[in-house]
Amino acid sequence: MRSQRFGSSSQRDGRRHQETCMAIVGARPQPPVACEPCAPDDLRLRVQSRLTELAPSPDSLLSLAAREALLGQGKRVRPVLAMLAAAHVGGRPDDALDYGCALEMVHAASLVLDDLPCMDDAVLRRGQPTLHRRHGEDAAVLAAVALLNQSTRLILQSRLPAETRVATLDLLTQAVGFDGLAEGQMRDLRDDAQERDAVALRQINDLKTGALFVATVRGGGLLGGGDADDLARLSAFGESVGFAFQLYDDLLDACSTTSAVGKDVGQDQDTTTFVDLWGEGRVRAAVRQSLSRAAEAVGHDSPLTLYVRDLFQQADLGI
Repeated sequence: MRSQRFGSSSQRDGRRHQETCMAIVGARPQPPVACEPCAPDDLRLRVQSRLTELAPSPDSLLSLAAREALLGQGKRVRPVLAMLAAAHVGGRPDDALDYGCALEMVHAASLVLDDLPCMDDAVLRRGQPTLHRRHGEDAAVLAAVALLNQSTRLILQSRLPAETRVATLDLLTQAVGFDGLAEGQMRDLRDDAQERDAVALRQINDLKTGALFVATVRGGGLLGGGDADDLARLSAFGESVGFAFQLYDDLLDACSTTSAVGKDVGQDQDTTTFVDLWGEGRVRAAVRQSLSRAAEAVGHDSPLTLYVRDLFQQADLGI
């Protein structure tokens, strides 16, 4: 079965026994140091390899469209964060590998839907024509549905204990539906632009972007064996990082070029974003503040913090 990399129950039981023994002497178990590299580039390569295994064979139009959507160029930010979150609480990065791949399926599906003519009517995505322009709107919609379905199936087929499968599946599906991506996208499309104050915009951003980031790191922490305090801190980290990414996306749309980012810009001209409310300078400051709050949640020297900080340092918008 392909989904064995979630981590076996015997491995997790062994870690729990170790944690119990160490708790008796007042020590907290440390993340493994030498057995698995946690360098983000290494994790990204592992994710890419696993996604290639999981992607459908291109033997039909639907399978081809879904495969292209899933394997297109991307940093694999969410899977890497999930794996880093697992390591952050003392687990192995690979404990969250398949969960991270499920997250990437959801993310890829959301991009396909976001690009449709009934939504953003985008021309480019990741430097290539959008999926509906390559294969038609029908194929794009059905590929997105298939990827969403496969993300849940991947979790259901894992060898995790039933309780853990249900918990991770609940996190993922909550982030997609009425408390996440779908509701956030609906409000982004239909809410009156004149009524978008900072509070309303933050609510939309938390649903549209933040919910999946929270599910990412909270799920990774759960799979790594984190306790309630660990998961609360990871959730706070995810909320702040999600807000920073949405603000950054608003800046890209307003300040960058299509050739630089590989996707359409100027998509927000008919709506209100934080760039409109606050101006570019204050939005950049808000990104820095959000990243600082994220660091406070998990530690300034945490690989989670260092990874996200590096992502934003690579940006060219003065973050």
